[in-house]
Amino acid sequence: MSTQRYEAEVEIRTAAGQVVTYKGDGLGSANLGGEQLLDSVAAAALHQEPGGTVVASRVRTA
Repeated sequence: MSTQRYEAEVEIRTAAGQVVTYKGDGLGSANLGGEQLLDSVAAAALHQEPGGTVVASRVRTA
């Protein structure tokens, strides 16, 4: 299985109303499309902020 490097940024509005930004980079399957990668990083950020909502998300593959 081949991999790709990516950089991600997800803005979450917390249950308390604050907007926080999670940034990270990592490796993922090269078979994942852009939407699948966005869904994955958004789910990871939401896991850190239960009750939050995604305001914006961006992923760049390298």
